[in-house]
Amino acid sequence: MNHSDGQTDWHPVASLQSLKRRAGYVRMIRQWFHSQNVLEVETPNLALAAVTDPHIESFAVAGSHQRYLRTSAEFHLKRLLAAGSGDIYELGKVFRVDESGRYHNPEFTMLEWYRCGMDHHALINDVQDLLCHLHHGELPGFDKISYRDLWLRESALDIASVELPALITFLTDSGCEVPEAVADDLNSVLDLGMGTVIADSLPEDRYTCIYEYPASQASLARIDRSDRKWPVARRFEIYFGSVELANGYHELSDASEQLARFREDNSVRERARHQTMPIDNRLIASLSNLPDCAGVAIGVDRLLMALLPEVTSLQQVLSFDWERA
Repeated sequence: MNHSDGQTDWHPVASLQSLKRRAGYVRMIRQWFHSQNVLEVETPNLALAAVTDPHIESFAVAGSHQRYLRTSAEFHLKRLLAAGSGDIYELGKVFRVDESGRYHNPEFTMLEWYRCGMDHHALINDVQDLLCHLHHGELPGFDKISYRDLWLRESALDIASVELPALITFLTDSGCEVPEAVADDLNSVLDLGMGTVIADSLPEDRYTCIYEYPASQASLARIDRSDRKWPVARRFEIYFGSVELANGYHELSDASEQLARFREDNSVRERARHQTMPIDNRLIASLSNLPDCAGVAIGVDRLLMALLPEVTSLQQVLSFDWERA
């Protein structure tokens, strides 16, 4: 039998040595959380509601009652927090409709955790401590910079006052094509630029933490309005080189505000002629009991690429990728 035949090749895509090293790092993750007295929990992979984020698509599963494969454990974890769980984490599979590639697989492993009494800055330090543990005490580098300062450094544009034409000119001059579908929306163009030109400018072989995103990109984070001219979302993202690894929030507990954001997400979907998604009313009902906390999600497969320098694609740390599943 020819093993190059995609329909019959039964072999794993990762080497057994890579899978053993993966298991070792997963063990280290659990050991670190155990040492921190953070409770490991398991939550459902299937749910009645789905994420409304216009940039994320969920897999629908047909049955007597339609369910959606989770894109994150966040909604269920927050319900546990609201019930009094205290600090918790989950290490499990999540699913997103996406093309498979060097940094993507529609099924992947996510590490998510929540710390009560912490804000996003304290949680950044928590993430840094975990990364240092996984690097055996020798973190390759960890830079911190605000979203606004990063754009100013790389583009000389102040995004607190930038006009859309100037932003588009910078991106096109930098080799980034701005699709007509997003060219009239400042937030979408900023998001495009962040994921391409700005991310590509980040230093290789070290971590970069970007914090205080525009308020328009708050998602499930609180908004800091202390600067009336430039309100910011109390959230952060962590990259290794140009690859996004983590996304964290000082969690919003205002149910009315969160519901309004979910509805606005669906309005954006509707205008783009995408399917609107059912809102998680159980999450909304729980938010009044949510403690002051911060949470973060880390893509474990991408994290392994940062921990194992010889690994150059996600497939090298997966037993079976999307093509051979």
